[in-house]
Amino acid sequence: MIVVKAITNVNEYWGEEADDFLISYQVDVGLENILGSTDMFSFEVISTKRLSKIVESTHLEIGRGLLIMNDYDHGKVVTTVERIINLSQEEEDEETLLNISKYFRWDMDK
Repeated sequence: MIVVKAITNVNEYWGEEADDFLISYQVDVGLENILGSTDMFSFEVISTKRLSKIVESTHLEIGRGLLIMNDYDHGKVVTTVERIINLSQEEEDEETLLNISKYFRWDMDK
């Protein structure tokens, strides 16, 4: 079974208001009982305010790898990531990783 090994906050970008943020994360997943070997996925937690500013300037934003929140809550981020990993489980580990990659950017993406 593939499990979350670590969730790491990589970078934070905060506007002048508490509801204007973009936080980059990395999640490492691997087999439950094996130390070391992991696959890395990345994603951003972004506020609706920051997303609106980005879309205003670029006119488009693609959503893979984005978790969108009004108010930042690290606990909700962790809970959501763990839930996605659990819901992505398949009999074959490679299929599980492919399912996870539907939500997050995989370091194995080509």
